[in-house]
Amino acid sequence: MRRAPRAAAALLLLLASCGYSAGLRPPLEARSLGVAVFDNDSNFPELERELYAALSDQAARMVAAEVAAPGRADLVVRGRILDYERLYGVIGVENQLLQTGVRVRLSAWLADPRSGERVGRALTFDQAVRYVIDAGEGEAGARRDALAQLSQEVLVDLLTQAEYRPESEQAPDANDPEDTAPTPLEPTAPPPTDA
Repeated sequence: MRRAPRAAAALLLLLASCGYSAGLRPPLEARSLGVAVFDNDSNFPELERELYAALSDQAARMVAAEVAAPGRADLVVRGRILDYERLYGVIGVENQLLQTGVRVRLSAWLADPRSGERVGRALTFDQAVRYVIDAGEGEAGARRDALAQLSQEVLVDLLTQAEYRPESEQAPDANDPEDTAPTPLEPTAPPPTDA
């Protein structure tokens, strides 16, 4: 399930470019927010380091709270990079690659660093950025743009979601396979016998 209010992210980007601060506040009266290095299930090594740098930078710009080390923060952004993909490109008349792109997909959530418990829901994000061959910074620039846009969406969505309760108090979400557990079968009484 993907929740990405692109309009909210675009508004924050516009406000930031005009010199205003949106001042996102962490929930539950948290005074500080930490960013953890995400797990990386993609085939791109060290992508978690690039995402960490992008998330930390955006948190410092967008969040109206202290950005602290995960061990000292009241809440921590945690997650997992699910995939990194190089997109099919546009081929020219002479069979040369003219344009291509990258896509990054990840899952993120807020966690209480003391208990390790998730606060709110885990959300999934997906961002693709295309680039023209032999122009700009190529794949590295497109990847940096994708991670910056994902970082903005992650912070907006996690800090503005409606339900902030510890994982142990949340009702299971039918769309989240991690939240659903099989229900045990009730024992049934044997059918009555004619005796």
